[in-house]
Amino acid sequence: MFVQSKDKIDLRNVTISYEYYHAANPHADTLVFIHGFLSCSFSFRKLFPLLYNDYNLLCFDLPGFGESEKISSIHYSLHEYAALTNDLLDRLSIQKAILIGHSMGGQIALRTCIQHPERVEKLILLCSSSYIKSSSLPLRLCSYLPFFPYCLSIGMSSINIEKNFQHLVYDHKLLTQEVIDGYTTSFNEKGFFTALAKLVREREEDLSTSALNKINFPVLLIWGEDDRLVPLRVGERMKKDLPDAELLVFPHTGHLIPEEHPLETADAIRSFLTK
Repeated sequence: MFVQSKDKIDLRNVTISYEYYHAANPHADTLVFIHGFLSCSFSFRKLFPLLYNDYNLLCFDLPGFGESEKISSIHYSLHEYAALTNDLLDRLSIQKAILIGHSMGGQIALRTCIQHPERVEKLILLCSSSYIKSSSLPLRLCSYLPFFPYCLSIGMSSINIEKNFQHLVYDHKLLTQEVIDGYTTSFNEKGFFTALAKLVREREEDLSTSALNKINFPVLLIWGEDDRLVPLRVGERMKKDLPDAELLVFPHTGHLIPEEHPLETADAIRSFLTK
């Protein structure tokens, strides 16, 4: 029986919440799950029971999200998130891994490949963000204002969360209150909007086409045909820009692929890794 449990570890001056499960097979590959923007490890919870018999599973909350620490003294950037991913592998004595990134987590996985190629075997990207520019200069300058985090909190409190989530899934029936609460667990925590303000300011632009051209790892791109946040055309472009990539498209599926089709996603992961 699969039982979830969490632990915490201090890395790069911040406390990280993570889950790590060992397969019965001592030679099993390790899958490392990296969540997206405004999300947390909760987004992968349906995949773990489907994969834990065959693989070691590691998932962690990025600084600023989930149950990880939310402090202003660290740098919030894709580069630093990738460096932290590598440090976590070091601390847990994981020599090589398959990286699975959802949305913004896909960019972090790609950057980990560039910064630490020796740690990566393959990549699986679920509706990965790509080709996004950094925040505009006026927005970055505004983020230094002491009341900017408060403005973010007011802005987000005025959003109809349920309606916003409806843009992320094809089947709205999936959006129970429990699901919405699980994805938004960070929003009411102290320091969240300060960390978010720093991410708005410090998040660099996504990898360029020329950078993607140099990533020679086998890559599986899994996309929702009806993804309105990161449209399918982004996945089609990434397939062209990554030298060794294949694209799998799920019909009647939005952005939250692990939420909408966990069984199909687990089967696709297993098929890709056993080729």
